Amino acid sequence: MLSVALLAAGTVLNLPAPALAQPGSANARGLVVDLDAEVAGVAVISADATVGSATAPAGGGTDTSTLIPIALPGALGVTASGTVEEVTATRGATESSAFAAVSGLNLSVLGIDVIDTAEATASATCPLVGAQSAETTIAGLELFGTTVTLLPNGPAVTGSAAVTVPGLLGAALNASLTRTETTTADGAAATAILAALTLTGTVLGQPVTIPVGTVIVSQATCERPPAPAPPTASAIDPDSGPQSGGQTVTITGTGFAPGETTVTFDGVPATGVAVAPGGTSLTAVTPANPIGPAAVVVTTPAGSAAPLDYTYLADGSDAVITGLTPTSGPTSGGTTVTITGTGFTGAAGVDFNGLPGTDFTVDPAGTTITVVTPPNPAGPALVELVFPAGRVTAPTFTYIAPTITSIVPDTGPNTGGTSVTITGTGFTGATGVTFGDNPGTDLVVDPSGTSLTVTTPPGVPGPVDVTVLIPGADAVAPDGFTYQAVAPTASAIAPDSGPQSGGQVVSITGSGFVPGDTTVTFDGVPATGVTVAPDGTSLTAVTPANPVGPAAVVVSTSGGSAAPLDYTYLADGSDAVVTGLDPTSGPTTGGTTVTITGTGFTGATGVTFDGVPGTGFTVDPAGTTITVVTPPNAAGAADVALVFPAGTADAGDFAYVGPTIAAVSPPAGPSTGGTRVTITGTGFTGATGVQFGGNPGTDLVVDPSGTSLTVTTPPGTPGPVDVTVLLPGADAVLADGFTYQGIAPVIDAVDPGQGPTSGGTDVTIGGSGFVPGQTTVTICGRTIPASQVRVAADGLSLTFRTPPCPAGDTTITVATPGGVSNTVAFRYVGRSLPVTGSSLGGLLQVSAGALVTGALLMLLTRRRRGDQALG
Repeated sequence: MLSVALLAAGTVLNLPAPALAQPGSANARGLVVDLDAEVAGVAVISADATVGSATAPAGGGTDTSTLIPIALPGALGVTASGTVEEVTATRGATESSAFAAVSGLNLSVLGIDVIDTAEATASATCPLVGAQSAETTIAGLELFGTTVTLLPNGPAVTGSAAVTVPGLLGAALNASLTRTETTTADGAAATAILAALTLTGTVLGQPVTIPVGTVIVSQATCERPPAPAPPTASAIDPDSGPQSGGQTVTITGTGFAPGETTVTFDGVPATGVAVAPGGTSLTAVTPANPIGPAAVVVTTPAGSAAPLDYTYLADGSDAVITGLTPTSGPTSGGTTVTITGTGFTGAAGVDFNGLPGTDFTVDPAGTTITVVTPPNPAGPALVELVFPAGRVTAPTFTYIAPTITSIVPDTGPNTGGTSVTITGTGFTGATGVTFGDNPGTDLVVDPSGTSLTVTTPPGVPGPVDVTVLIPGADAVAPDGFTYQAVAPTASAIAPDSGPQSGGQVVSITGSGFVPGDTTVTFDGVPATGVTVAPDGTSLTAVTPANPVGPAAVVVSTSGGSAAPLDYTYLADGSDAVVTGLDPTSGPTTGGTTVTITGTGFTGATGVTFDGVPGTGFTVDPAGTTITVVTPPNAAGAADVALVFPAGTADAGDFAYVGPTIAAVSPPAGPSTGGTRVTITGTGFTGATGVQFGGNPGTDLVVDPSGTSLTVTTPPGTPGPVDVTVLLPGADAVLADGFTYQGIAPVIDAVDPGQGPTSGGTDVTIGGSGFVPGQTTVTICGRTIPASQVRVAADGLSLTFRTPPCPAGDTTITVATPGGVSNTVAFRYVGRSLPVTGSSLGGLLQVSAGALVTGALLMLLTRRRRGDQALG
């Protein structure tokens, strides 16, 4: 018989509060299951899991999780369902707290519902100032199916229920529930439900008690935060700024309190103080202060930090400019400028249009600055005094452009090399001279800046502009120099060979090439696309068509022609004519000898089929016949191309013919596989395998004629499947070529062989012939649909969950498209529902109807882990 006893009186378990890592810490846990028991050396109960846990971050902040489904993967004899609605743990400077909430909890042990509760919560709050608090709530609590009331810090409520445990006669599962809310001066702990479980019974006529373990539902703990310490300040960034203030700085340290922190710079309060969460950094806006060092002090109600160093820098806010002389100079720079006024002390330089001047000095009185102008374009330039923390605008300085007055000599050969003297103004700092955009060489500038010498580069015959390149602005003489034509020279051509049909781009190097006045011929035939480099030392051209063999390449300008260079024309198939291709088709596996006839085949080096080279290539001396063996390819037309050293020639199409399947014999067999099948057709030579519905067959044997093969079928799903012969190039497929015939399933074993009348027992059936997705189970006259039956991939086992059924013996059968299995027995075990009675001592009786037979108790053991702190 199954019995339950609910008692209002009992012993409260005095469990220690969870240990906290440090002041201010907090922890929350949703469901903690720690159950473990053995009988006769056999584990009957095993579950060790924590569902939902939160620990406040050590540096402050919140750790939280919500809506966690309750499950106990890998548990033995223990199941649980429901939801951990929330676990939250928070650590703050003025308070730490924790909260846990569980809803819809159902905990079953050995098939018996032990704990059911609609909701259970636990909260703990630990303020820096004031009392600590711990609270719990419980709604809809049932113990072994009977509603009970659990008082905070009150007596334990206990209950028991008869269970079936092999080797333990008269076995009962016992539970003791407590609810605790504990506070101390420094912390708080709350546990909504703490259940301690044991197994009792008799062994060899002697009563025994086996500890099983504990279950915690909603637990929260916290510890009072430590008292605040005075702030510390470790760094300020930046550590310098303008004397007029207004700069945002960041100060790092500890103990900064939002809304209660001030910052001073040499006693002057900063503005805009903003403390970051966590109190380890803040930002502030500097006030105005005199130039020089200042002490920065951070203060909170807990005290002041040691000062940090900050330096106020000159920003020019008190500078006054009264004069700038001279007010103009050349674009090449180099003009010494004097700026007068007051408040210049601390100035670091002078910029002209953003470019720094050189040789900067400021007198000790801060009334005079001298600086040398940098190069700049012609025109007015913005002048600014640069201070460490600011700028001040001075009067404008005007840059004047240079000039060219003469070029001697003003003519020379287009090959360059003429030494030229240029006179004018503002040449100081000149960096180069160009003749028609080509740079001259060997530049020498006179220190006076009024003349220079330079050597001309190669150029195009005719007049060109001469430009002296000067920082700031260039000096230009339009048509200042005239190039006179001379005969070119040619030293090399690359590449030095190409296709007989022309069209190849070649590069020729030499000298004296003239853009727009240069031609190139190949054995007298003009090249096209002649393009000359600006320096006249190289060109590119596109070759014309010419006969196969050597050709003379000549470069010419209006000044004459260069000595010829050697170039070789190579066969490219452009004069090949194909008149026949025999045969025009063959198998996708290749191996067909093809003969190609025509003219102009001399020089051919190979033949490709859709880009894949054939083998066994030969060409006759007359260049009229080619033989080649086809490579493997996909079914369909393939482009045939003759390959030459410098090109290809089209030879038409070759049709690759795919293999075919004519028949499969026998055309059907059992879904367990193992049928020896003969497949007839064409093109099977080289077959690498056969698939039935995508599954590979075994023991493949291919007939040398390539017209038949034999193979053994693999297991498959009942019904027709495609048959595919795998071949290089293309596969042969016969749709629905083989039909798998279903066979009736067979049941060999059922585990477990019994379960409660309420259903819900996961049952595993072992046997054969089970079909994934097409297998149903009938039990107690009810059919479990295939969607709720989980079949192993090998078809040798399945799992389903029992529906509710009256107590007693029933049968199980399994059905697939191949038929219905043999029948096996299953027993439904019932129990009475509790009757209404006092929770203070009424004894409620239910019927178990379960028998323990054939069990020999050899050894009673208990395997437990070491005690664990509940924190």
